[in-house]
Amino acid sequence: MDRVMFRVNLNDWLEGTIIKVKNNECWNTAWLETYKELGGQSVESGKKSCPKNAARILYQSGRLKGHNKPYKNVSFKDVKANDSVNGVYALMAIEQLKQNDSIELSSLVKSVHENFKKQFGTAPNTDQGAIKLTFKLWHLNKIFQK
Repeated sequence: MDRVMFRVNLNDWLEGTIIKVKNNECWNTAWLETYKELGGQSVESGKKSCPKNAARILYQSGRLKGHNKPYKNVSFKDVKANDSVNGVYALMAIEQLKQNDSIELSSLVKSVHENFKKQFGTAPNTDQGAIKLTFKLWHLNKIFQK
């Protein structure tokens, strides 16, 4: 599985961000700083909300292995209303990957978008960053399943 996202190692980016957050840095700042430290060149890519917010929701809801964050049962509706549509995409992607571990990324995107539309009655954002991040983390064995 390709470990790279926006030309930096995704696992290192995520782990570096979490270390900073545990040292009381806010997620957005930690995410961008870690991206730059790893050689990321595009500030626009480093600030992109889709993967950044998806990663944050995965961390905060206890979906990432190795961080002693308790697994929280969260509803798609609550995450959408209180936090992040990208978090919903990430959580929906996990549900799809649990059902079909060998699904292709393009099919996963389509499935998550269909599920989102079915649940919320609106078409989801066409950006795939949250789903792509989750797909990569899943195949890197970083996602905690319950």
